[in-house]
Amino acid sequence: MEKTNELNKFLSYIHMGTSIYRIYYEQAQRFNNKDLIDLIVEIEEIFKKHEEKITSLIKDMGEEATDSLTASGLMGLYKEKLKIFDDSFDIMIAAIKSTNMGLLSSMKFLHQNKDLPDDVKKHVINVVKDYSNIITKLTNHSLRKML
Repeated sequence: MEKTNELNKFLSYIHMGTSIYRIYYEQAQRFNNKDLIDLIVEIEEIFKKHEEKITSLIKDMGEEATDSLTASGLMGLYKEKLKIFDDSFDIMIAAIKSTNMGLLSSMKFLHQNKDLPDDVKKHVINVVKDYSNIITKLTNHSLRKML
């Protein structure tokens, strides 16, 4: 039960990432930036894949998976909605920052939950790797625009 509670908290953080990227998608549409929109859609698909996998792992443990955010997640989402982006670059910087926060939170989760089953740990490690890859994609996208 304790493991699934922790996994549900982790899942809620992934839900938060999905929700935040939805905000970035809407903002990218405001600037009519097709390249950024396509990249954000690709990233949203990665988050959805992780939501589905963690949900499946929780259900396999005989528990109910959350489909909502924690109170702190809701506050973080609200703060992100209030941000005013002046251009696509601002969206990129915000996306890099928020994904980095997700990466660090995922690593902290692994550190604090060393007794998780290996198959669960393996997937959380995949989340960390994907977050790192997302940051690289966002950075490279920004740098290409500067050339």
